[in-house]
Amino acid sequence: MKSRKTIWKKFALLNPRNLEREVDIYGYHFSWKAHSLWILGALLGSGMLGMIFRLETVYVIVITAAAAFVLPILVLDMYKRMYEQKRFADVVAYMEQMLYSFQKTGKVTGALKETRELFPDGQMRRCIDAALIHMELGKPETEQGVLAEGLLRIEEHYKCAKLTLVHELLRATEAYGGVAEDSILLILEDLEKWKKREYQLQAEKKKYHTDNIISIVVSVGLCAVALYVLEGMRQLFHTGDMADIFSIPVIQVSSTVFILLLLQILVKSTRGLTADWLSETDVHAPEYVQHSYDLVMNYEKAEKKRWQYWLFAGILVAAAGFLIAGWMLPAVIGMSLAAFLAGYRRLGYRLAKKDVTEAMYLALPQWLMEMLLLLQNNNVQVALVKSVDRAPAVLRHELVSLRERMKQRPGELQTYTDFCRNFDLPEIGGCMKMLHAFSENGTGNVGVQMNRFLERTGQMQENADAIRDGRMAFRMKLIFSYPVLAAIGKLLTDLTVGMAVMLQVLGSIGGA
Repeated sequence: MKSRKTIWKKFALLNPRNLEREVDIYGYHFSWKAHSLWILGALLGSGMLGMIFRLETVYVIVITAAAAFVLPILVLDMYKRMYEQKRFADVVAYMEQMLYSFQKTGKVTGALKETRELFPDGQMRRCIDAALIHMELGKPETEQGVLAEGLLRIEEHYKCAKLTLVHELLRATEAYGGVAEDSILLILEDLEKWKKREYQLQAEKKKYHTDNIISIVVSVGLCAVALYVLEGMRQLFHTGDMADIFSIPVIQVSSTVFILLLLQILVKSTRGLTADWLSETDVHAPEYVQHSYDLVMNYEKAEKKRWQYWLFAGILVAAAGFLIAGWMLPAVIGMSLAAFLAGYRRLGYRLAKKDVTEAMYLALPQWLMEMLLLLQNNNVQVALVKSVDRAPAVLRHELVSLRERMKQRPGELQTYTDFCRNFDLPEIGGCMKMLHAFSENGTGNVGVQMNRFLERTGQMQENADAIRDGRMAFRMKLIFSYPVLAAIGKLLTDLTVGMAVMLQVLGSIGGA
């Protein structure tokens, strides 16, 4: 149902009025003059491709229709790309100014009023106005109070984990007191690094997008040249009674399909530039991560009950019997099956463990930051209980286990160091030892230990962001190979048809 709505929405964009409304949502003015030029360019491009590949009218119409369908999507993506960049810049500027202003005023409302003046009329200013109105004139709607509810009006629009973290730090500091200078400075440093990484990532994605366009153009050129070379070879034999290469139905269809694939690749590459800059995209789907986690945790138990061992042993004995009897083919097949049964479960386990470890590493900074805020006014046990429901899903089972161990063995160091022990996460060991120290000594004297905890958490967050950015850049870079693969398929088709034509020409010459 959702996919049908998406397709219908794309068709609706063919109406310029609908496209204009969508552009207005992103806060930009729709230019009819520019849109007319885009349409003219699409028509000329379709006509040129039709001329290059000498396509019949029906195929040119198909390509033109596809270009007309794709064009509004590309136009809308261009505005969305600018919109996402502006949202990112607004949120970074907002968080930085809020932290600086809070250092002076010590009050969230005062910092919010001062930050408001930084923004002209626009979405961010409207969100701040809504938050201030609720804080000053509204009534509490939940147990959180008007301060949290007002800030939530900003968080709901921008959906940024770092924004939520900044708000929680400021609210906790105002509500419970304490000195947050070191925490604010470290968060400001993290924001600066995040901003630089994000702009660098976008610059890399733009470069890869340019490379993808070049790959598309080169693929078109190579396939067109190959067809003209085949046609030139055919004409060397002066066989005017035979149709040219371009007019063969298989060539006409393959050329049309090839061009349509390149249009789809262009859209995919452009879509890679429009991703939400503020969200922390999961590297793996949550369902896959949960399935992989269950596989890792239950692997040893499942291994003890594996019926595959008996099947493996039986096949191995049978293969040995075939080998002794001199029947080589059954013996080789049996050995191959035995090797597969022996290795595929272990290989699946290793891949699942690797993916879960990566997902945990990306999720840990968020939970540790949450713990850091909770520890400002709770002991370790209470902070842990409060953090479970808000923690990333991949960590919840480990957190529940930790909570149970703390009930049974609250003072033991191993209670904490057993956290995520089945996964290779060296950084978490030091953080859990710090939590044990806080549990034993209390957090009244925050001082150096809390700053070290925050610094280590910030380093993990930086590494996690770098991993996410690297994956996103790699996906964008991978698109470069798609036109090449499409061109290979097209060239193989054309060369196969060309060889058949050449053999037919040589046969007619020999017969003559």
